This record gives sequence, structure tokens and C-alpha cells, in this order.
Amino acid sequence: MENYNNFNVFINKHFKISIAFFALGIFFGIIYSINLLGYSINSETLNPANMRAIHISLMLYGFIPLMLSYLPFLLINKEVGVDKEGLRYLNLYTIFWYIFLVFMVISLLLGKNRGLAFYDFAYELNFLLAFAGIFYIIALYKFIRLYKTLPLWIKVCLRVVVIAPIALLILMNPIIGQVESTVTGPHGDNTLGMSLALIPIYYLIIKLLDKGEFTARWNILWIAPTVLYFASVLHRIVIGPLSYNQEWFFQYLTLLYIPLLYRWFKDSDIAPYAKKALLISIIAFLFVDIEGNIIFIPEIRWIFHRNDLIVAHAHVAMGIAVFFMLIAMFINSIKELQKDFYLNAYLFALLGIFTVLSISGLTQAGVLNITSETMWIFRSIFGCFALIFITAFIKIKKDYTSIEIYNIAGSLSDGLGGIFLILLASFIYPLFGFTFNGIYEYVVFTFVCMTGVIHYMALKNPSSRIVLTNITVIIRVFASSMFFALYISQKLGFEALAICLFDLAFVFIYLIFFYQKESLCKN
Repeated sequence: MENYNNFNVFINKHFKISIAFFALGIFFGIIYSINLLGYSINSETLNPANMRAIHISLMLYGFIPLMLSYLPFLLINKEVGVDKEGLRYLNLYTIFWYIFLVFMVISLLLGKNRGLAFYDFAYELNFLLAFAGIFYIIALYKFIRLYKTLPLWIKVCLRVVVIAPIALLILMNPIIGQVESTVTGPHGDNTLGMSLALIPIYYLIIKLLDKGEFTARWNILWIAPTVLYFASVLHRIVIGPLSYNQEWFFQYLTLLYIPLLYRWFKDSDIAPYAKKALLISIIAFLFVDIEGNIIFIPEIRWIFHRNDLIVAHAHVAMGIAVFFMLIAMFINSIKELQKDFYLNAYLFALLGIFTVLSISGLTQAGVLNITSETMWIFRSIFGCFALIFITAFIKIKKDYTSIEIYNIAGSLSDGLGGIFLILLASFIYPLFGFTFNGIYEYVVFTFVCMTGVIHYMALKNPSSRIVLTNITVIIRVFASSMFFALYISQKLGFEALAICLFDLAFVFIYLIFFYQKESLCKN
């Protein structure tokens, strides 16, 4: 029971931490949508290309794939329990993934991207993901020791995760990999591969949620596309690109997933909340499958190629199908996911985005006569609705002590203030006549953010509150003294004096009203 409780605490904690990256992805998506309306500022970081890259990258490599990777461990926990040592390695894997996400966001903010549709961040960051994967493999090996006889799905999963880090580095490599060729070339077999990847995940999720022992039927409907998909990949690598007719054939193999998922869903015995989320996911997945095959028809393929209808298609695929797949996985463990209002608000937002982008795509194809700008306005509005979902995880206390208010002020001023400067300093500094080099300033802004993080840690950890708050005071003393010295020596202007006085104000408030107040008064 203790291991079970530890695992539930672990799941809840990292679900709520990682969803912050999901919120960040939506936020940058809204900014990009506003940029498309012609509203942008002269900022090195907040330019449309960066916003688009970060939005797509966080949706594809942030909260959703990280949480989906927990699926084998959730299923093992259901079948045989939890391994404490394995949980430690799973925690390390998760932390290393967070580190990858931080590196990815910062590098994209500063404009380092590959200019690709779905793999925009620097190739070198894949080594961080591969390193995280090593700890995932170790965690999985620790967990499966609990089985007396390994089930078939575990054996398959082990083989996949062992080759995954190596395959990642090869496939994403800009010289020897397949990334550029599958993105810029014909997309039929690539679409089949992405669809195929979701089928075993659906199987494992149904197996996890089923109240009994789920037995899959009609397996030939996934075996045939799997074998033929790998044949298409081998053809492209060894022989050369596929012809259009060959692509046509492989693309339509995805239609076999329609009866397959219908059969699996009907055979399952799942609790109502989870079954509803899973049904939404399957309907969205099959809609995308059918729509994708229609768009593949030669007479209309290039009319819609790379216009807003394709973007709408991607929002349903990732934002509804895969997202609600994830919700189904965790809905029995995360109580916030059982509140209909928040999930309905999110679904309403994504369906709204899909609708307006589809209309925009039809306009761009010459089918309708409605300005895309009007649709993009609604796209931005619906994006804001999507953020309502995140508020389900925000907890605000009614009463705070004085020291907690002090740390909240520090978190907001330095944490959010540092982020604000990273995003807007290149625009704001020239307005006030300050020089902005765009190099060392970002390092300073990062340190400012970290002071805010320490304040937040002091707020969330009562047992360490005094120590952590004292650390922020020490940092502020030395930082303010350095900025004062730079101002006096005329190496920096008035901005240095302003920072110095701001930090000193926090130092003085803490020393006068909080520092050793209780212990000295008692003595």
C-alpha cells in the first residue's frame, strides 16, 4: 500500500508540473495567432517564427509525450505493483526530460531552429532526450522484475525502448536521418507510420483501463499495415522514393484501423469517465484518419497542401485525439480531470480552432470567400478558451502569513519579471534609451528568474522556508552591490541603479520585519 501511495503521489506531482509546459505551449500559440493578425513587436524573442517553433515543439515534445511514456509503468502498477528503485530512475528520466524542454524553449526563443515543420529544435538536443531514455530503460527493467513471467507486451516494449535512443539520434540526424525527406517529400507512408504508432498505445490504454482482463481481437487489421509500413520504409531507404501509386496504397491501409478500434472499444469494460475520454480520442483519431485519406486524393491534394486546413487537421490529431488519449490514461488518478467543465471548455476551444482554420483553409483554396484574418481572430479567441482547462490545476489559498506574502512578492517580481525581460527587453530597452546587446543581458535575466524560483520553493516548502528566504537575501545583497558598482563606475546607466534599489528594498523589508524576529524576541 505504501508503494501504491508513493506511485500515486509521483504521478500527481509530475502530471501537474509537466502541464505547465502544456500551458506554455498554448500561450505561445496564442501569441503566434495574434502575430498572424499583424500585431507583433520588434522583439528578438517574441517574433512570429520563434512563437510558431516553440508552440509546435512544446505540443509535440512536452507534456503529452512525456506523460504518454508513463503508460507501461501505469499498467505494470495495475498488474504487479511498484518497484521503489525503479520509481527513482523514472523520476530521474522525468527530470532530464524537463531539462531538455528548458533547453529547447530557450534555444528556440533565441532563434535557433532547423526550419522544419515538426522537428524545429537543434539536433544536438536529441542527445539530452537519448540520455533521459537510458534512465527510462533502467526504470523499466527495475519494474519488470516484479513479474514471474513476462507478458508479451512487456517483451515488445523492452525491445522498442532499448532501440529508441539510438533510433532517435539516427532518424533526427540532419545528414543521415530521414527527418527532412519525410517532412518535405510525399507524406503518405509517414502518415501511416504516425497512425501506426498510436495503435499499440490505444491497446495498452484499453488494457490499463479495462476492469477485467482485456483480450484484443481482429489483430490482422494492425499486423498487415505494420508489416507493409516497414516494407515502405525499407523501400525508401534502400531503393528510393515511393511512386504516387505506391504511396496511395500505403496511405489507405490506415482505414483498417476503423473497424479495429471499434472492435476494441466495444469489447472493453471501462469506467464512465475514462470511457468518455477514450471515445472522444478514438472519434477524433478516426476522423483525422478519414479526412487525411480524403485530402490525399490527387485532384484535391495540392489545393490544400500546407494551407490552414492542414493546420486544422493537425490540431484535431494532436490537440484532441492524442490529448484525450492521455486524459483517459490519467482520469482515474487525477481528480481534477474528472471535472466536466474544464474538459468541455478545452474540447470546445479545440473544435472552435478546427472549425475556423478549416473555413480559412477552404478560403485559401478558393472554395469559400471569407477573409482568413476574420478566422484568425476567432482562432486567437478559442486559444484563450483552451487555457481555461489549465485553471483546474491552480490552487489559491485564502490566508497567507506575512513571510508567505513576502515570498509571493519575490516570486512574482523576480520569477515573472525575469521572464518578462527575456521576452520583451530587446523591445523595451531602446524605448527608455538603454543599450541592449542581447548577449550578457539574457544571462542576467536568467539569474533574476532563479531568484524568483527560490522564493517559490520557500513558499512551497515550509520546513526550509527560512533557509531558502535567507538565500534570496544574500543573492540580492551581492547582486545589488554589483549593479551599484557598475552604475557608479559608469559602465551601466540608470537601469543598474534601479535594479540595485529594487533588490535593496527586498533586503531591507526582510531584515526589518522577518529576519530572526521570533527567535530574538523569545530570547
